[in-house]
Amino acid sequence: MDILRGERLSEFSDEAANYTSSIDSDKFLVSPTIKINKAHILMLVKKGIIDQREGFSCIKALEEIPKEMEMDPKLEDVHMNVEALVVKEVGENIGGQLNLAKSRNDQVATAIRMTLREFILDISSAIIRLREAILQKCKEHLDTVMPGYTHLQHAQPVTLAHHLLAHHDSLMRDEERLTGVYERVNLSPMGACALATTGFEIDRVMVSELLGFDGLVENSIDAVSTRDFAVEAISNLAILMTDLSRFAEELIFWSSHEFSIVEMPDEYASTSSIMPQKKNPVVVELVRAKTSNVYGNLLASLSILKALPYSYNLDLQELTHHIWDACQTALSTLDIFAHMLKKMKFNTKRLLELAQSEMSTATELADTIVRELGIPFRTAHRIVGLLVRRALADDKSLDRVVKEDLDGIVKATTRKGIHIPNEAKQKALDTIENVKIRSVRGGPSPKEVARMLKQRSNALKNYNWVSKKREALKISHDRLAEEISKLKEVVDV
Repeated sequence: MDILRGERLSEFSDEAANYTSSIDSDKFLVSPTIKINKAHILMLVKKGIIDQREGFSCIKALEEIPKEMEMDPKLEDVHMNVEALVVKEVGENIGGQLNLAKSRNDQVATAIRMTLREFILDISSAIIRLREAILQKCKEHLDTVMPGYTHLQHAQPVTLAHHLLAHHDSLMRDEERLTGVYERVNLSPMGACALATTGFEIDRVMVSELLGFDGLVENSIDAVSTRDFAVEAISNLAILMTDLSRFAEELIFWSSHEFSIVEMPDEYASTSSIMPQKKNPVVVELVRAKTSNVYGNLLASLSILKALPYSYNLDLQELTHHIWDACQTALSTLDIFAHMLKKMKFNTKRLLELAQSEMSTATELADTIVRELGIPFRTAHRIVGLLVRRALADDKSLDRVVKEDLDGIVKATTRKGIHIPNEAKQKALDTIENVKIRSVRGGPSPKEVARMLKQRSNALKNYNWVSKKREALKISHDRLAEEISKLKEVVDV
């Protein structure tokens, strides 16, 4: 007899079983489900709801279930498959107590949270590894001058370290968002049962603590029906992937012949099946595409939830695989990005050449005119604009036009014969000096970037959030094992 359908329904058709089964996504939930059942049975024993020997027999049967257990689609999900194995091992008189005072509804919500919190810790660790790789590249290129871009046009000179540090800081915020969502993920729904708790005097807090949660999702309807924690996590991963995709897009541009800024490592590039000269940045191209997949996971999750009445509906089952897909995509992307970045070679000579090839010092020239002549910035802006137009029209460099025409344009614009010292002009037009002078907090000067690097490196070195959370989970795991050992001693007496 089917332990789930019992006498209420006749046998499920193979077609319906395959259509409704969540077996594929439930492979992530096997270990959490086993642990949940152990904690629940232990609580029932401690509360005197079931016999000690029967409870231990269930726990012993649970411990013998392999993590790679084969699941029968006709039993719909991992929860019923686990129960079926326990019943097969110890019989229904004992194993039939496994689902006493709990439901698949609270159990699946709990198992998802337990799996998701592990993914969050793994992804946070991967972000830290990528941040470390970026910081190392920053240290190598503290004095590497490059053009800064707005609208993909040369804007002002910066350093490669300054630019890479911007990507680091966006990843830092991505990691902070994950630490925030972890606190909302790590709450236990167990004890909510189907939606209305139970008439048995269970201890929800005990089970929560044995499973390493920081507290309860208290309202029983909310506990079984909410998936906002998952949507928030996927949303954070979508933002993370967006940041990685923007970085990937730059690397694709920079690796082209027109830029020639970066050499992609051979092991992260491909060639053409017909054009033997090609070196295609295929890994970073797929970062862009996989970002869209995570967007799809987010939109699908929101769409599944948007019209669901409270409390539990089987529609929620379809959301679960989107959680795992988003987590796996983000984790694999972070790992390959970090390995790839470590082996990338930046063309420092080409970067400086690009920085000096356009009129990116024009802003500093305008600022210098303000400082030297005491005129409004908008007037200085107009003067430099005229110089740039003349340089373009005459196909001359900006520094040559400045030497030839600056004093005349100043006089024509201000109606005053004011002279700017040559030394001030030269300093304003010097690309490297442009970078050095920008030592305002957060600016691109090597001195200021070095300060930021030191601060971020020290913060990362002392960062222990992930290790603290892992230690807390280990403590709860050890406590559960210890309580099971105590029960075994009592039963063996």
